[in-house]
Amino acid sequence: MAHYNCMLIDLDNTLLDFDAAEDAALRQTLRYFELPEDAATIEKYKEINRALWKELEQGTLKKEKLQTLRFSKLLGWLKRSLSAGKINEYYMNTLSSQAQTLPGAIEFLTDVEDYVTIGIITNGAHREQLKRLELSGISAFADGVFVSEKLGVAKPDKRFINIALDKLGVSSRKRVLVVGDSLAADIKCGIAAGVDTCWCNFKGEENDTKILPTHTVHGFEELKTVILEQEELDHAGEKKKYQL
Repeated sequence: MAHYNCMLIDLDNTLLDFDAAEDAALRQTLRYFELPEDAATIEKYKEINRALWKELEQGTLKKEKLQTLRFSKLLGWLKRSLSAGKINEYYMNTLSSQAQTLPGAIEFLTDVEDYVTIGIITNGAHREQLKRLELSGISAFADGVFVSEKLGVAKPDKRFINIALDKLGVSSRKRVLVVGDSLAADIKCGIAAGVDTCWCNFKGEENDTKILPTHTVHGFEELKTVILEQEELDHAGEKKKYQL
C-alpha cells in the first residue's frame, strides 16, 4: 500500500514551468503595447510581482488587486501612461495559452495516478489555470482542481486544504500529502492543515525559513519514492487506485 493515498499538488513551478510561461507571455504583452522588452524591464516586473504575491500569501492583498497593481507599478517605473487593466487582461489571456510542463511531470503523474487521489491546488486565476491544465494534459490526471479565486481563500490559509479534502471526500488526514515548490504557500498551508508536506526544491534553494516540510525532494523520481513503496515503484501505472 502506498505511503500516501491522497496528494494535493501545486501547479506552477511544481508541475507546470511557470517561469517559461511567464517569460513568454510577458514578452508578448510588452511587445503588443510597445513597451520596452529589455532585461531590466522584465526583471523589474518580476521583482514587483514577487513582492505582491508575498502580500497575497500574507493575506494583505486581494488577487484582483494584485493583477492590475503589478502593471500599474511597472508603468510608473517606465513613466508611461497606459491602462494597467487592459495590459493585465491581454497578459492573462496570453498566459492562459502557455502550458509548458516541467520535464518528467507527466511521467510522474502517470506512474502515481493508480495509487493516489490527485488534487491540483493553485493560487492562480481560475479561468486561465483551467485552460493551462487542459492544454498541458494534466487535467486528465486530476480528481479535483482547486483554485483560490474560485474557493475564495488562498494558500497558505489552512481552509484551502480543508475545502479541497472535503470536496474530495477525504476524511482521514494520516495519508494525505501536500506537495509544492513554495515553502511560504504550499508547505505552510499543509502544515497549518495538519497534514504531511513535501517541498519540491527543484532549483536547489536553501531553506532559510522556519517552515520545515516533512519531506524535501529535488526531482520527480525522488518524489515518487516518497509516495510509493518499492513494490509499487516496480509496477507503477499498472494497478487501479485504492479507494479512500
